[in-house]
Amino acid sequence: MKNIYSILTMTLLIVATSCLNNDFLDRQPLDKQTTETVFTTYDNFRTYAWKFYTYLPPFSGPTTLSKGPSNPYLFDSYSDNGFWGSPNSENPWIWQTVTVPATTDNWNTPYTRIREINLLLDHIKEGDLDEAEQRHWRSVGYFFKANEYYRLIAFFGSAIWVEHTLTENDTDVLFGERMPRLELAQKVLDMLMYAKENIQTEGDGENTINRHVVCALISRFGLFEGTWQKYHNLSDGKNYLQASYDASVELAQAFPVLHNHYDELFYSEELKGVHGIILYQNFLTDGKGHDMSRYVRTSSHYGEISAEGVAAYLCQDGKPIYTSDLFEGDKTTGDADVYTEFRHRDHRLYYNVCPPYKINTPGATATDPALIEYTDDPRDIEYIELMNKISGTANSTKTLPMLQWSGQIVREMPHFRENRYNMGQGFMCSYGGYYVWKYYNSHTPAHSANQVNSTDAVIFRMGEVLVNYAEAAWELGLFDQGVADATINKLRERAHVAPMKINAITADFDPKRDQTVDPVLWEIRRERRVELMFEGFRYDDLRRWEKAVYMNKQQVGVYLKKSDLEDARHTDNPNTDNFLFTLDRAGDEGRVVFFNDPVQAGKGWLEHYYLFPLPSNELNLNKNLKQNDGYPTSN
Repeated sequence: MKNIYSILTMTLLIVATSCLNNDFLDRQPLDKQTTETVFTTYDNFRTYAWKFYTYLPPFSGPTTLSKGPSNPYLFDSYSDNGFWGSPNSENPWIWQTVTVPATTDNWNTPYTRIREINLLLDHIKEGDLDEAEQRHWRSVGYFFKANEYYRLIAFFGSAIWVEHTLTENDTDVLFGERMPRLELAQKVLDMLMYAKENIQTEGDGENTINRHVVCALISRFGLFEGTWQKYHNLSDGKNYLQASYDASVELAQAFPVLHNHYDELFYSEELKGVHGIILYQNFLTDGKGHDMSRYVRTSSHYGEISAEGVAAYLCQDGKPIYTSDLFEGDKTTGDADVYTEFRHRDHRLYYNVCPPYKINTPGATATDPALIEYTDDPRDIEYIELMNKISGTANSTKTLPMLQWSGQIVREMPHFRENRYNMGQGFMCSYGGYYVWKYYNSHTPAHSANQVNSTDAVIFRMGEVLVNYAEAAWELGLFDQGVADATINKLRERAHVAPMKINAITADFDPKRDQTVDPVLWEIRRERRVELMFEGFRYDDLRRWEKAVYMNKQQVGVYLKKSDLEDARHTDNPNTDNFLFTLDRAGDEGRVVFFNDPVQAGKGWLEHYYLFPLPSNELNLNKNLKQNDGYPTSN
């Protein structure tokens, strides 16, 4: 007891003495960094800013926040490209099941990040930096801050502007109104234009934010905002479109050569030094990677392409399937079948959607390729041979037969889930029959577990910049054959598609064209669609063009003939009355249907869906926040 009393007395004396000693009170904590100790030297600014790179997640579209592969927006599943092939996972926008969330990362996460960025921006003048270094770090901060506000604008249309790091006394901001979209978007563009002119040209070393990366974000944001403002009748959007165009031209001149293999951009172990890569996330082989490569080989992969998505790819003569002499049919014409549907097509189709094949071997594995037994039908091996021919290097090849996560070889494609018709590997690949295998590779170990895949991930690449360039040029009245050659035709050469000839694109070039869209612009948008397929752009593209009504349709899969499939299975009692799929029409054949038709159900896109609803918790906390038109304040 005496010892405890003595300790307590000493403690009180120390506290009393220290209260009289301001020097003691002002000393910085020794166990943690503070703003006074962090923002001092150039190296400290750089170390602090490394965290900002995590704000650019891999395998995520430009305005999505979801990390990892299980993301319907990444795989264009909430668009006209396809669907999320999991039971009860209909597109919520088309089925009108969108609700007002209590809270959402789409609103909260950008503000958390903006606070961290503002801490850097607010302390630049206090650091031991010369004028050029101050401008550089302000540019880095502006780049990341602009990207977060870009997300907020894309989701909600407008947001609260936060100039500096907030304290509890900043109630005018904490409980303030949203800045109008036109004013906020201009602030985003102004930050990016400042960064473009003031950031160190080479950044802070290889694969860091530099002038090229800033130009890539200007190219992306300028096109998004310019077309949104134009097609939603907010303004002509020309200042944004011009900024996008100028940045894209600069990048096209800086990166005149594209990597010659499209598919290698999405499953290579190393993107360092690859032509046309502007910024990427480098994953090391240290067991702390990602799970995308594994994911696309498992039953968890629900991203599916529709028949319409497949039809978007041109034939190799540069014409749509509806007018090309090379197209041999998609089983809706004569004796055509799934093999003819894939013949003579844009190579990006083969790299993104597994082409058809069949082998007899039920249990062969990657380690025993000699056990593969091929059929006598030459069509069954046609695309196996094609993929062997057009795949990349030995270290990054994507060939058939396709390998599942367990190492077994899937016997045939099209292939359906649930082992229907004894196809083997019944828990994958698709409900619609088309298997999306972008990001797939055959060099990542087939049994690899979560978060150990080490393939690098693109953040900005020239393929996107070139389609931005082409579209911005058209919107500004600058698109001509020279621009087509500098943009779209570079991409088509890599995809083994004949070049675009503008004077050949007449009103009847594509009979399936939206008649309200200029024929040339339709083809520019097509190129964007296929080049960026399954990279998380299509949903935002449809919204900015005010064309989300393209989603108002039933998505269907491969074409099947009941009798052929029943006979091919060699069942004891072939009977088309026992057919295991639903087709989109009556009779013996048709396209596979997974979800019901939303149009027949009286559903479809609603006008207020172009913006997301604000979370109800934020509306309750801040009475100056107003819900976006068309949504209730809560559910």
